[in-house]
Amino acid sequence: MTPDTPRYDQYEASLQTDLQLLCRQRGWLPARFIHTDDLEEKWKELAPEYLQDAVAQFNAYPVATLAWAAYIGIAEAAFWDTDWEANKMRGYISIAGEGGFDTLDENVVRNILNLPLDAPEATHIDDQLACLAGSADDRLRHEGAEPGSPDAFYLFTRTLRVLYRMGVALELHRSGYRWEEVR
Repeated sequence: MTPDTPRYDQYEASLQTDLQLLCRQRGWLPARFIHTDDLEEKWKELAPEYLQDAVAQFNAYPVATLAWAAYIGIAEAAFWDTDWEANKMRGYISIAGEGGFDTLDENVVRNILNLPLDAPEATHIDDQLACLAGSADDRLRHEGAEPGSPDAFYLFTRTLRVLYRMGVALELHRSGYRWEEVR
């Protein structure tokens, strides 16, 4: 998806570290970052479809575009937790729902997490993702890439991947998963 250059790798690792620290400081995630290889691989399938919408919407809705990547991560983690075999073939279109990009967040909350949109837990998730996406947007803009350039695109795709991972981690944590050492 993006070239594996040291600059983009460093940017991605640094952004992920910063967002994980923000989550720990706010009590949203433990010190050990929760992830699965299944869901990391799933992003490679979802990203090209999502990028079609994300690139088109970013200038008008930058924070939402970034937050939606985290909502996709939340949806995939919920699928993984409930019945991965039955859900692993679901793509971006099924996560976005009938309303597509415009109502992706509502579809994830209402139809995948089965929460009322006005539930405190739904509001908490929205607040978390708005905070993370806002921080990521600030970081992305401070990288100084010329808008519309290949550099801006590569940084954008790395930012989306980090937010997807954050969504996965938040949902796995919300679902009760914890890292434990096995001896």
